[in-house]
Amino acid sequence: MDEQINRGAQAELITTAARLEEVSALLLTAEAVAVDTEFFWERTFYPILGLIQLAVRDGSCWLVDPLSIKDLSALGPVMASPSVTKVLHDAPQDLGILARATGAIPRSIFDTRIASGFAGRGATTSLQALLRDVCGIDLAKEETRSNWLQRPLRPNQLRYAADDVLHLLDLRDRLRAACASDMVREWLTEEMKRLDDPAFFQDRDPRLMYLRIKGSLRLNSGELAVLRELAAWREEEARKRDWPRGHVLPDSLLVTLAKRNPCSLETLTAIPDMPRTMPSDVMDDLLAAISRGLAIPEAECPRPAGEGTKPSVKNRATRILAQLSTACTAYNIDPALITARTELETFLNLQDQGDTAEHPFVTGWRQTFFTEALG
Repeated sequence: MDEQINRGAQAELITTAARLEEVSALLLTAEAVAVDTEFFWERTFYPILGLIQLAVRDGSCWLVDPLSIKDLSALGPVMASPSVTKVLHDAPQDLGILARATGAIPRSIFDTRIASGFAGRGATTSLQALLRDVCGIDLAKEETRSNWLQRPLRPNQLRYAADDVLHLLDLRDRLRAACASDMVREWLTEEMKRLDDPAFFQDRDPRLMYLRIKGSLRLNSGELAVLRELAAWREEEARKRDWPRGHVLPDSLLVTLAKRNPCSLETLTAIPDMPRTMPSDVMDDLLAAISRGLAIPEAECPRPAGEGTKPSVKNRATRILAQLSTACTAYNIDPALITARTELETFLNLQDQGDTAEHPFVTGWRQTFFTEALG
């Protein structure tokens, strides 16, 4: 029970594995635990964890120092427990960091950012704004850009970190109560269950990373095929070295390579901005990626974004979005929870091809809205 958990403790800093095991055992008896992380993410592929914040209903709060405790697996059972709800704001990034740090796939998640959209507010509202508007609490944000890897942590940093979790459980309760009806609360519960999907915590498919590269919209299908191979190579290289993607090669250079298609070491090194100190084996890998892209048959090349989206599909999307907005107003939920235009147009293209059987629009709570709108 929550009342058994270290009543009265105030933001205890945990620096030993033994104490972390004790607190983790206590947290397993809680109905819900508020969770947040502080991290540094500038010169690595994966964020470097600087602090984990935990709080429970009675106001007890613990700040776990991952620089002192190298093995955080003691928190794994808490993160994976289906009976302990983990309450976070804008959960996916924190959950990914915690999954890697603890070795456990998080389950039973409540995301107050998502819940805000079901409670008559925006689904992208910041925690600071929610606590101010819903709970009447103003958070100090002076430490937003703190160096969370520097030790010792200053008192202001510790207070800031604790404040990010101390009010989350109350916020969860208020947002649930603010939902317009029991039906909307059921939709909220269903949406939260999507965060239990292990796929949320897996690295992205390297062969899809070309879709995220700035400048890819200007390429034709053949150039996109080369870019797909280059982006997949860069993604795997960045993960292996734990470097930011741009430190391997910047987006702009990948786009240039996809356009020019250098096929020899001489033509590759002649590309402007090509690093002159790149090892020969890496140069060989780049040339191999370009060759693979050039060898892809035209029919199998990725299509440029927007190609194949007919004006009739765009017009249907506009009409459906207007209908969805009206329907969402009746339930007092944010239309952004349902879909974005690009996602809707993709769905409509799939619908024209008869390939939408497993899409969330036709299988989950969203079906309530789409059954009429897509008729």
